[in-house]
Parts: sequence; C-alpha cells; structure tokens
Amino acid sequence: MRLTPVMLALLLALSPGAVAVQASAPTSPASAPNTASFSPAASDISLAQTDGDTASSSADGNTSEIMTLKSAPARTAFGTPSVSLGSSLVIDRGGFETRLSVESLDQQLEAAETVEKKKRILNRYRYRIENRIISLKAREQQATQAFSNGTLSESEYLRTLGRIDAAAADIQKLTTAMEKRASTVPRFQMETEANTLKGKLVLVEGPIRDHIAKTLRGERSPTRVYVATGKSGVVLSTIINGEYIREVVRKDHRNPAASRDSSKIEARQEVINQYPWAFNHSKASGVDAFYGNTKIYQVRFEHEQGKLIAYYDGGTKSVFREIQHKQLTGDTPLPTGPSVTNSSENLTVAVNRTYAGGPLRVKLTNATGAPVRGEITVAGEFVGRTNAEGVLWTLSPAGTFQVGASHDFRTVNVTATTVES
Repeated sequence: MRLTPVMLALLLALSPGAVAVQASAPTSPASAPNTASFSPAASDISLAQTDGDTASSSADGNTSEIMTLKSAPARTAFGTPSVSLGSSLVIDRGGFETRLSVESLDQQLEAAETVEKKKRILNRYRYRIENRIISLKAREQQATQAFSNGTLSESEYLRTLGRIDAAAADIQKLTTAMEKRASTVPRFQMETEANTLKGKLVLVEGPIRDHIAKTLRGERSPTRVYVATGKSGVVLSTIINGEYIREVVRKDHRNPAASRDSSKIEARQEVINQYPWAFNHSKASGVDAFYGNTKIYQVRFEHEQGKLIAYYDGGTKSVFREIQHKQLTGDTPLPTGPSVTNSSENLTVAVNRTYAGGPLRVKLTNATGAPVRGEITVAGEFVGRTNAEGVLWTLSPAGTFQVGASHDFRTVNVTATTVES
C-alpha cells in the first residue's frame, strides 16, 4: 500500500519513537552539455603500470579490470535486505520533507520584493543543502566504521546505505529545484553551484544502494549483496536479472582540497591506462566534467560485456569510484574463471572460481552430463537453485569455502578457493 502525504503525516505524528530509532541507526547524475565523446583507437592505449589498485578479474585478462581496496578488508559479509516498515517510513518522510522544503522556497521567493532578496534566499538554501550533504557523509562514515569494527550488523549496515542513498536522491531534487528557480532571477545563475553539490554526493550513492533503498520500500525484489569495508573504502556487489553489478568507493583516492587539477583529456588517458581492456573493447565511450568545482571527471565505457563508469579525481590523479555492469548471459557474457569439480552419487558439480564478491558460476549435471535442477549452498548458506541448464550464478565469499549441490536426496560437495583479484 502506498502512503499518501496525509497518511504519512499522521503516521509520523503518531509514531515519533519508531521514526527516531530508525533515524539513529548509523550509530549501531544527469548529463550536461560539457561532454566529450571519443572512439577507441589502438594508438590511444597505454599500458602504464598502476599502483596495484586494479587487477584483471579473470585469469587470462579477457574482461575489464576491477578496482580493489588498498589492503585486505577489515570485514566482509553477505546480506539480503528486504522490506522494512521502519526504513520505508524514514525514506517516505524524507521525500515528504523534500516536497515541503521546495514549497517553502517557492513561497519565500514569491514574497521577496527585490532581486537581491531572492539571491540571498537562494544562497541560504544552498548553504542548508551543503550542511545536509556534510551530515549525510558523516553518517555514512560512522556506519562504515561501525560495520568494520563489528558493532553494526551487515543487515543494518546495508539498510543504512539504502536510506542514505534515498536521502541523497532527495538532496539531488532540492539542488535541481534551487538551480531551476535561480535561472528565473535576472542576472543570476547557480549551475556551477548545483553541479558542485551533486559532485559532493558521488561517494554516498550508487546503483546497488539505490536497489537496496527500493527494496526497503517493497519496490524491488530482495537480492543477495556482498559487502567489504576497510579504511580505504567500500565494495558492494550483487547479481540482478542476470547482470553482475559491482561498485567500489576508494576514499583514499578522493581529496577535494588537492591543489592540482586535470583536464578531460588527462582524465581520459589515466582511466584508459587503468582499464585498457574496457577501452579496447568499447562500443561507445565518453568523458564528462559536469561536477562544478569538484575536479571530478566521469569516464564511461560501454563494452561488449556491459559497461564501466569510472570517477576520476583531478587533484589526486586517481580513480576514486568505479561502477561495473557485466552480463552473465546472452551473446557476449562475462567469461568464466578456472573450474573445480567433484562427482558423487551420479551428480557432478562444477564451480568456476572468481575473486571475493565476484560472480561465482555453479553447474550441476548427472552421470550423462545432462543438466540438473538442484539446491545450492555456498559456505553453508543456501543461495538458490540451478536453472533448466543446471546453472546458478551467485557471489563468491573470500578464501576457501565449500559449495554443496543437492537433488533428489543426493548431495555432492566441492571445495573452492577464490582467485586473486
């Protein structure tokens, strides 16, 4: 059931305690005209060595490189966020407050008698948005630290990331509203300020976080999520509708105060250096610099297996955020990793190994080689059933683990170890 604003207001008025508990849980971009496209050419590719933060995600390097954390994660876990009434109320309240804030801005601007008063109102509005962003980033950092040291569960951490993503979406709406209304004031534009605000949100939003937020509200189906955190950043990965999605934030590669700056050409080349396979196999690509004064450049490759979006910091000269989409089925799927197999009781299970949090392929067949529908466990956790082809794609844990397959009261197990990323 969808909550109307009136119903939401009543719920919030009647249930302040529940909302307050959810709000304190962390303690336990659109295209712009400043865009340049480019086509891959062999002469553009540089194979310069990186600092070791990227590596091929398959043994023979036949897929795009991935970015890793600087050192071993402090903690890794799996979680499957589902519908949450408390989180849904918090998210709905944020949307309701956003609409009220925009309406209040309109009323203030309408009542302002001079252009100068309108400018002051809009500048105060921008400062309030900046304060909300600061608060949101601090909340994310606090939650990540709590998860890393074990004082916050993986379920609550993932819910917190979902709520933060929803709050970031609300801030995006406030920023767009501010920019639109500023454009109606004579001799006054806030495009650069608005884009700068949007750039400051890059670290706390992403496609997996957005999926979690929608799942909490019952708008998406729950999906298993891998999470790894450390001092240098956060890794999230999942599989949705036959597509592997991975997002990484390297906080140690982002420094807004760095005095150096870059150009789109330099950003493009540095990202090519770090992701040569993705560039060399790209069908379309481009670089954008529409994040105001943040020195952020977004470089994207649409390649034969999916797409890569890299965010480059012109001050640190490093990629600090990576989003990967890779197809697991279709005409040009992600290639599988090295296989380990075992047979027992006329069943054979084959596991194509991958890196921690990577896409793990499990295939179950019978003595004749025909596919079998069976139940699959990984490290003792049930992760799903194989399909009509006897295949299940899931996420790999770290280290050495056991994969079990069961069918018709028969079970076969195999021990697998992650490959180095």
